[in-house]
Amino acid sequence: MTMISDLSENLVQEILSRVPMTCLIAVRCTCKRWNALSSGLSKYGILCKAEARQQFLGFMINNYKMCSMRFDLHGILNEEGEEFVDPSIKEIEYSFLEKVNIYEIFHCDGLLMLSLTRKEGKSRRLVVWNPYLGQTKLIKPRTSYHSQDRYALGYDNKSRNHKILRFLEYLRYGTKHVFEFEIYDFSSDSWRVLGINPCWDIESHQRGQTLKGNTYFIANENIGPPEELLGGGPEEIDETPDFLICFDFTSESFGKFLPLTFHHYVDDTRTLSSLTDEKLAALYKGLDKPEVEVWVTSRIEPDAVSWIPFLKVNLDHFNFYGGSFFIDEEKKLAVVFDSHYEADQSICYQTAYVIPENGDLKKVHIGESVMNCCPLLCSYVPSLVQIQPITRGKRKSKRESR
Repeated sequence: MTMISDLSENLVQEILSRVPMTCLIAVRCTCKRWNALSSGLSKYGILCKAEARQQFLGFMINNYKMCSMRFDLHGILNEEGEEFVDPSIKEIEYSFLEKVNIYEIFHCDGLLMLSLTRKEGKSRRLVVWNPYLGQTKLIKPRTSYHSQDRYALGYDNKSRNHKILRFLEYLRYGTKHVFEFEIYDFSSDSWRVLGINPCWDIESHQRGQTLKGNTYFIANENIGPPEELLGGGPEEIDETPDFLICFDFTSESFGKFLPLTFHHYVDDTRTLSSLTDEKLAALYKGLDKPEVEVWVTSRIEPDAVSWIPFLKVNLDHFNFYGGSFFIDEEKKLAVVFDSHYEADQSICYQTAYVIPENGDLKKVHIGESVMNCCPLLCSYVPSLVQIQPITRGKRKSKRESR
């Protein structure tokens, strides 16, 4: 009789590639061989079906719910023999997600950081989760969290110790800019205040992208609060150019201004995405311009960046405010996630726009939304990074640590 442990490695790989991300921990318990094989495969992304079938694998926040997503762009044919896009989006059923609303999601090194509230409350919470290992960790604030907090998740490149950056900017009494910067260290399970006084602004909707342990943001030079807030009259202020800025989790500081390939105006779309852990992609769409531009880094470091053009497509009479996107280098296309109302303004729809090089735009319906907010997504590759709370005193036995 054939046992599970007797199955060929190729067959096991195919089975593992079809397992939902949040069920991988159960699969690892099947037998020692599957545990060892799945642990090894996670390091190379094979669990993401990178070899068996090219697709985007990740998580998405939609209607304040956490969803897993597989977005297949390769070789699927419909009944007419035409290739089409096959998204698989499923709400995740997991104990700590049952009674919460999720507002933001961040990814680094196989870990997900979620900004959320309990459904019956308003206080923000931070939870770090390793879906592959089934581990969660509640990050308690130094004092309190704020609804306008911005975060980044990264790690020290010398020690590989993971850290969280929290920062907040607000006007006190309508005139004084106040900045708060804190960093959480997983190794000490504690927060520290950072003495940073920035000369730049990061708009509230701009989410950072972590690459090689460091987080990159689109920012612009700080020109101070408008004159009317300081008691003067209204005054037209020229917009400052965008640039890229990196928070280095090793030095715990922001680096110098790095160049981008575009200059934005109000209501223009510009956003970042990452390709595995090697490249950064930047998307730009001017409100009054037909072109959608995507650029990819040929070199990216905390103090240096070089860009090469990836995609430039004319889309007349079409605008979106997508906060999330990913690209497929092989197929030379971008997939942008956005939300829009129908003509009667009664229902808001979540949509993925597939933008190939030839400009033949395709719309993929994701679902309805309770409000007009863009779906937030992040790519994902499983990892073995441990995030269990630090224990002091009695040392755990090997059996307890399993």
